Amino acid sequence: MKSNKPLTLIIVDDDYDDRELLKFLFNQNEKFELIGCFDSGEDVLEEIINKKNIPDILLLDMYMPLMSGTDVVMKLEYSAVAPEMNIFIISTSINIVEQDKLLHNPYIKFLKKPVSLADIHDLPGLILESLDIRNNTKV
Repeated sequence: MKSNKPLTLIIVDDDYDDRELLKFLFNQNEKFELIGCFDSGEDVLEEIINKKNIPDILLLDMYMPLMSGTDVVMKLEYSAVAPEMNIFIISTSINIVEQDKLLHNPYIKFLKKPVSLADIHDLPGLILESLDIRNNTKV
């Protein structure tokens, strides 16, 4: 994937501190343009499906109350509103059963949620790398 303009990004995480950290991290990187930040799966589904505000990348927490990250993805797939949107599901633990539910979709990737400062710093580059975009930006 090649991109000369910033990639639009929506972040979904129920944890306020994680959400604020991710917002700060991606707002500091010129390769990304943050167009939304939500604390629930329901809110992001409203934004994407009903309002048609479709980002290039959806960064989604796996474990949230009421609706998991994979539940959100399955509802997005069912709606067929953004079949080629790149989705990154992040979690502190890798759940093979949840991953297996979405193996059929090459636009969905699972990442370990960063916990160290080095891992947090590397997250934008890791996302760009998995999209085959070189990250030349210093954060």
